[in-house]
Amino acid sequence: MKKTHTNRAFTLIELLVVIAIIAILAAILFPVFAQAREKARQTACLSNVQQLSKAYQMYLQDNDELFPPHVTERTAPPGTGTDEVSRAPFTYKTKLEPYIKNKDVHKCPSAPDWPTPGVGAWFTTDYGNNHNEANLENASQRAWYIANPDFGFNETTPLADIERPANFILLGDAGRAAGSPSRGGLYPQPWAFDDKAQPESAQQARFLPRHSGGGNIAYSDGHAKWRKPEQTWRSILDNDWRRHPTP
Repeated sequence: MKKTHTNRAFTLIELLVVIAIIAILAAILFPVFAQAREKARQTACLSNVQQLSKAYQMYLQDNDELFPPHVTERTAPPGTGTDEVSRAPFTYKTKLEPYIKNKDVHKCPSAPDWPTPGVGAWFTTDYGNNHNEANLENASQRAWYIANPDFGFNETTPLADIERPANFILLGDAGRAAGSPSRGGLYPQPWAFDDKAQPESAQQARFLPRHSGGGNIAYSDGHAKWRKPEQTWRSILDNDWRRHPTP
């Protein structure tokens, strides 16, 4: 006698069980995949910051170990043209370009897309500098830096003047509180002054925790690492933004 084979279909309950198992596995694995992708972006960002740090070390060697007077087009002197060519000398992107030759190094893979370049934002970047604006006539935070001269660096700062280079912030993940990118600045907010409540157009760049509650920072001794914002600030006298902190 010939045996007959019949194809047994899944019952509705069996199908629902399979779907439930797949849903559970997806719920478990998707966050793991997301974390892995973010970790990869964090690593790529850290590489960018490290490259910028090395470029700064070469810039300092070529400039008698003195830091630049400008890092952002926003602080160009009054009367400077608003076109890209006129603003180029005042951005740190131009200053470091001879040592990098790679414009992509200024883009953090976890940051939003940049706006179209234009007046006031020709030189967008996702990494800002711990720059002291006391000597810049056109700087919005000039008065604060005059009152707090130990914060940040400028053309009057020799590298040797930094007391603890491994703990002095050179540059790092930066952007405005509302999320838009920096033009080269990085200010000790919200501790020293806070503009979060201001309109986005009036905000200055701050250290942004883009990567799992923290961000990447390059220090003046050349090394770079991930830090939480609060790890950079112990008090007004003891923090990583000052050249001569006093614990």
